[in-house]
Amino acid sequence: MATVDKLREIKRRHSASLLQKPGVCGVDIDESAPGGPAITIHLETDTPKVRSSLPKDLEGEPLRIQITGPIRKQRKTS
Repeated sequence: MATVDKLREIKRRHSASLLQKPGVCGVDIDESAPGGPAITIHLETDTPKVRSSLPKDLEGEPLRIQITGPIRKQRKTS
């Protein structure tokens, strides 16, 4: 099981390429994942085409997939 710091480094190296894949709307570290911290890929929709375009792991660390729908940046309110 990787440390959170190791997962952050792996995420940093791969986030840009993952976010360019159709259907991927986010990549983060889930520190409360069952079995320990994990890299999570957030998808807008779950289709076989989207799933087949994703790696099973990054640098030997397994990935979690979460269907979140589109992620939109929140506006600051004053």
